[in-house]
Formats: sequence, C-alpha cells, structure tokens
Amino acid sequence: MTQPLKQGSSKNQSKSSSSNLSSLPITEIEMSDLKHSVEHLEHNNYQHHNTYSPRQSVANFVTDHVISPIRQSDDGVYVIMDNKKYLKSDLVQAFGGQMNPGWSVPSIHKFGNPAPLGLSAFAYCTFVASLVDCRARGLTNSQVNTGTAMFYGGFIQFVAGLWEISLENTFGGLAFCSFGGYWMGSASMHIPWFNSYDSYTSEADWNSALGFWYLGWALVTILLLSCTLKSTFLFFFLFVLVFLRLLLLTVYRLYDNEHCEFGAGVVGVLASVLAWYHAYAGMATDQNSYYVVKPIPMPTFKTKKMGAVDEDDTSSDLRV
Repeated sequence: MTQPLKQGSSKNQSKSSSSNLSSLPITEIEMSDLKHSVEHLEHNNYQHHNTYSPRQSVANFVTDHVISPIRQSDDGVYVIMDNKKYLKSDLVQAFGGQMNPGWSVPSIHKFGNPAPLGLSAFAYCTFVASLVDCRARGLTNSQVNTGTAMFYGGFIQFVAGLWEISLENTFGGLAFCSFGGYWMGSASMHIPWFNSYDSYTSEADWNSALGFWYLGWALVTILLLSCTLKSTFLFFFLFVLVFLRLLLLTVYRLYDNEHCEFGAGVVGVLASVLAWYHAYAGMATDQNSYYVVKPIPMPTFKTKKMGAVDEDDTSSDLRV
C-alpha cells in the first residue's frame, strides 16, 4: 500500500525552487529549473561557508533533491522511497522463490509468480547436462537434452524472464532471459544446420571457442552473483554453484582437463537441486504444503547512508 507524501500549504510552495523539485518525479524537472536551483544553492552556500566548491554543491543538490534518497519516518513505521511513503511491513524481503535478491516495493501488477517456472526450467536442463559431464553410466553424448534445452530451458525460461520484467523484477528478468538464451544457444550447437561445430577447422579451435563462450557466461553470472549479497544464504549459494560450474567448464575447454569437466558435472547437479528447492519455495504455502521454506538471511552490515533498510527488524512474517 502506497501513500503519496502530503503536499505543503501555499505558503510552503513559495519557498525556493530546490525544495519544490524534491517533490516532483525526475521526468518532470526542466533542465533550466535544475540549473537555476543549483546556481541559487551555490550562491547561498558560498555566502554562508565560503568553502563550498561548485562541484560539491551540484553533487549534494542532486543527491538531496533529485535522487530522493531512501529514508525512514521518525517512528520507523514508514519508509520513503521515490517521494512515496510505504509501510515498512509491506516491503518485500529477499526471497529466492520469487527471484528477489533484496528489499523491494511490491509490484502493482497482479500476476502469478513466474520464478518456479524459470527455476525449474533451468534446473532440469542443468541436471541432465551435468549428469553427462559426470560420465554417469558411461554416457558422453548429451544430444537427448537438445530439444528440452531449446524449448524448456530456453524458450520457457525466457518467457518467465519477460514475466518477471512485467512484475518489475529486473534481477529475475535478467537472470531468466539470460539463461534462457544460454540454453537456446547450447541447444543450437547440437543442431547440424546451425553449423556450429563444422565451421571450425580443428578440434582445438572448437574447444577454444567453447572456452570463451563459457567464460562469457561465467562473467554474466558474477554480475548476478554480486546482487545476491544481501539476499539469503541458499539463494547466494545457488549463484556461487552456477558460477563454479561455468568456470570449471571454461577451464576444461581451454586446457582439456577432464577432471574439471567431472567437477563441473558434480557442481551442476548440486546447482540444479538447489534451483528446484527455490522453485518449491516459490510454490509452497501453508495452504498446499506441510513444509514451508523458512528464512535464512545473509548477514548485513550497517552503513552511514540515511535510511538504509538493511536490518531484518520488520515484524512481518515474510519467507525467504
């Protein structure tokens, strides 16, 4: 539930333009008004302190009046973000079952939770591919996973990512759309008319190209991993395992180390099981299951930023 900030009286509206700007969305601020307000602030600061540089005044003005920093009400009940006031108990905590890596405002759109679908698609394809990497039952051919990787792990996961974006979850959208593309790209390498393998003149060139391909995906995973540091232990650990799998596959292809391929298979199996666990966490409720996933939040550290909502001091019963 959101409540707009109360507008001041006409007397308050006649104050300086900098105070008026703080109550407007950034899209409605004219550049000329912004420049005038900054110049006015520079002049006042110079008269009172005589030590303020223009760069400092511009930075402080943008931080205090344009960016609208997150802050809490005096009683700690409300959190003010983007010039709107929210009940702190209404904010959504980090929850792997919803691909939510940290505190956020609930989406205004009311759709079903796409995270279990995307997580299950990723888990299944990772599980089958990792068993082949482990040489389970002596199997080395992963062609059986091609169709599933193209449509389930690829297309369906990509759709789940678009669904996350419609729910205003940028992290979930990026993760699902990216790894949907990963599995579609992986499947295309096993389809002859894509001509992926035959376009290379030697096995060494093919392995080097695959090594670079896995390395790029490992870097994408680091980007996602860095945004889970304030989430939950198991959600963070999921992306650690995904990164380790891609890193081991990179080393295997670049240096022809079969031990790394086996290790990637083991790590991949663990990652797929953990992804299924989070898919279950996103579906299980007190109404449909006897076991509901309980929170195991990552430790957070207090910062000097005003109003940072890092502590788990809310009274709401939210699951992570």
